Amino acid sequence: MKEDKAITAVGVLAVILGLLMMSVGRFIMGGITLLLAFGIFWNRGGGTRNDRSIYEKVVKTDMSIAEIYEKLKDLDTPLGRPWIAEHKGFPGDSIVFGPCSFKDCVVISRVKNNIDVKHVTRLENIIRKGEDEYRFENLVDTNEAEVTPARYAVFAGFKLASVMLVRHLAELIGKMSGERGAAVPEDLDMYRFYYHNSSEGYFRDSDGNDVLRVETSLRPFTAKVFDTDGNEMASVVPHAFDKKGYPLESAGFELFSDGEHFGEIKRFRDSGGEGFVADTDAGVFRISLFPSCMKARISNNYTLEHEGKLKAVIGGSPNLLFDEYGRCRNDIINSYDDDYLVFYAIAEVFILTNNSKFLK
Repeated sequence: MKEDKAITAVGVLAVILGLLMMSVGRFIMGGITLLLAFGIFWNRGGGTRNDRSIYEKVVKTDMSIAEIYEKLKDLDTPLGRPWIAEHKGFPGDSIVFGPCSFKDCVVISRVKNNIDVKHVTRLENIIRKGEDEYRFENLVDTNEAEVTPARYAVFAGFKLASVMLVRHLAELIGKMSGERGAAVPEDLDMYRFYYHNSSEGYFRDSDGNDVLRVETSLRPFTAKVFDTDGNEMASVVPHAFDKKGYPLESAGFELFSDGEHFGEIKRFRDSGGEGFVADTDAGVFRISLFPSCMKARISNNYTLEHEGKLKAVIGGSPNLLFDEYGRCRNDIINSYDDDYLVFYAIAEVFILTNNSKFLK
């Protein structure tokens, strides 16, 4: 929240400075400063902080930390069950989920009339008792570990899982606050992890097993998914191309399953966000863009909902440099329900290939 206020203050000061420059005849410098202010507010984004930030959410409630912990203490998450500690940035006790091996934690704290739910990785700020020190053993030193596409994908997957957990814990606390007797699920955001490395062409699980094979290229546009025996399972074909040979998004895309028409995919932009809607024989999938997870350099994130229920999250890392493979792109999928795994794979291949002209 402090960062949000600071960015706003800098933007306002830039506007004032630009107007002052123009008032004394410094039109060029004033114009440049106003453009800078526009850039600050553009990157800040619109709406409330809860809409903009994926790392921190705020819930207005009078529930105490003790009351929230009592309700959440048996909740299983990708970062484990919660425990009580303190955090240097917040007064009193905090609820902590994590850390995972890559130091990801989600911390729930009280700030005046609000509950703050925040993703953190600076573990030195967590003040814990000696009996909880075991939670901080076996952490991966990312500065020393050999970085491969597979290991980087797991690292990025935890980051993506953590920011989704921030969102869903905030929603759950809001629900509990509105309905003090609201039921708490046994688990939240438990997922299966998959990734696709562009240098090898396989869609793999967290154990490194080949699950599917993919073919992808931007020009000519190719987005196909095969089983491990080479049988085509799904593909996406643009209805039209622009003069540069890129898919013309306004014309839409056709989705095929086992070589047969399966649905239509169209881009959407509305007050609720942007992304793609796939109207298929299996129902409607809404694939919505959400902010970049820059802690893992994942710059194309999408949630996949089927008939209004969240099923998976996909993310794309830009072309990263690895010692063994050179430059390649890692795309990841956190699946909350494997029933539509082939669709998640074709969505990942189609969208992130289509967006690869921006992934530099």
